[in-house]
Amino acid sequence: MCPDLTPNPLIPELLDLLRQNPKGISEFSLMKALERHQAFTGLAEDYQLCLFQKHFMIMHGLYTLQTRLWYEEQLRVEISPLSVRLYTESVEVVVEEAGVPGAGDSLREYYLDWQQLSSTSAEDVQKLLRGFWDQCFDPGARQQALRVLELDEGASQEAIRQRYRQLAARLHPDKGGDSEAFIEVRRAYELLRSGQ
Repeated sequence: MCPDLTPNPLIPELLDLLRQNPKGISEFSLMKALERHQAFTGLAEDYQLCLFQKHFMIMHGLYTLQTRLWYEEQLRVEISPLSVRLYTESVEVVVEEAGVPGAGDSLREYYLDWQQLSSTSAEDVQKLLRGFWDQCFDPGARQQALRVLELDEGASQEAIRQRYRQLAARLHPDKGGDSEAFIEVRRAYELLRSGQ
């Protein structure tokens, strides 16, 4: 049975856009198509925080659809940084045995947590952006990220993912952890999972 996730007002329109674009659609195109949606009114006045909120709502909707369509129609939604695609042919497996595509992925879990939308501040977005640009121009960023996650140079993607989950579970602010440390761990994980 499909778990009922938070009602996201973008879901019907996101599904329509996925069906209208069988070869895939970028997040930017989704955002442009939804820019006049009522759900986007009343968001933060800070431009970067508002952009984050729109991005979060879209990603939450996509991951919600990924789960629902898998269980309800045995359809697969592939979510990647450059394109989102709905595969309209039914998956020929028993879905209870196969599990939701991407299940256990911490990024997916982050976006499915509707609380992140309201708990992320303009300051949090600034920190994430500063961290991103710092990493782009710092050749030692990978080494620092490995130190933050307490991993060795040859760590596999699976080891990186497991270590991130351990630290995130301990440091998440909702669980009484340190938000600064959590952001640093998240930043390190994003750098290492991108393969830089």
